[in-house]
Amino acid sequence: MPHTESLKGAWAILGGSFDPIHNGHLYLAKEVLSLSPVEKVILVPSFNHNFKGDRIILDYELRLKLAKEAIDHFSPLHFIVQPAEDFRSPIEVWDAERGESGYTSDLIRKLKSQRPEQNFAFIIGADNLEQLPLWHDFAWLKDNLHFIILPRPESSMPCDVLNQIKHSILEMPLCAISSTEIRRRIANSESIQEMVPKALEARIRELYNQ
Repeated sequence: MPHTESLKGAWAILGGSFDPIHNGHLYLAKEVLSLSPVEKVILVPSFNHNFKGDRIILDYELRLKLAKEAIDHFSPLHFIVQPAEDFRSPIEVWDAERGESGYTSDLIRKLKSQRPEQNFAFIIGADNLEQLPLWHDFAWLKDNLHFIILPRPESSMPCDVLNQIKHSILEMPLCAISSTEIRRRIANSESIQEMVPKALEARIRELYNQ
């Protein structure tokens, strides 16, 4: 697990469309906090998503609001953070991409300018590693950002990419929940029970049935 020590006290960014947010996103945040020395995980819903574009269903305001409510309703059962602290404090949702480009490099530059003393990391699935050198301003990202990599059984770990970036690899059990599957189930009037926080289940179903 290269460079893990440099994550001590870091704030880890989990970006995405969150269309909708679900228990899988919250599980990832919980596991990153449990398996690494990061201090906080911050969910940042994308305002502009450069890979999904017009495939995003809900508008930004609704995705942001649902994400914030999901954090409030996520159960702390079996969740351990040392030192012990209020459960909500290690997982937050930030309205940080409103009106921004959607590029990770621009987001991190913005956050660093606002909190120059803070160390940031970025959570990425191994399925995105191969395309990482094609990301906007990769030359800056590889020198200025620590990547927390979540392995995927169907995805390789290209050494040529790993050798270029500051990274840590966190092994964790996979969570099969996806926003795509949730939207499919809603469209087919199937259950989404336990895929999203129980308090949000009816509202999410209603929003995606419109």
